[in-house]
Amino acid sequence: MSESQNVSGQGFVFEVNPEEPYLFCTWYTYAPGGQAIGGPASQRWYTAQASYAAGARSFDLTLYETTGGTFASAATAARTAAVGTATLAFASCQSATLAYTFTSGTNAGQAGTIALTRVGTVPPGCA
Repeated sequence: MSESQNVSGQGFVFEVNPEEPYLFCTWYTYAPGGQAIGGPASQRWYTAQASYAAGARSFDLTLYETTGGTFASAATAARTAAVGTATLAFASCQSATLAYTFTSGTNAGQAGTIALTRVGTVPPGCA
């Protein structure tokens, strides 16, 4: 399935580190059919990361899914695996698009494009 999405309840946090140069992203979203599942079982957290060249406005990312594990407990081990790819393209300091494809994991087969808009203020010097 491939579509352009406008899905409420999702969230992203991007960290673009100019010192390292590395981009790290967290993505809160849902499993397919998550509304019918409900509660924590419907929730998914993904991370993505990539190095980049100075001045880049487009980033090719690897998507990772972490499963298992429990906060404050060593009883179950968390497992992280690459589950897809994405391209993040900044149109400006206030907007970007994320095109993604999941190749494995709980969202395997899902693909689409999400239009992103900055929630907070634009950092000084962003051009």
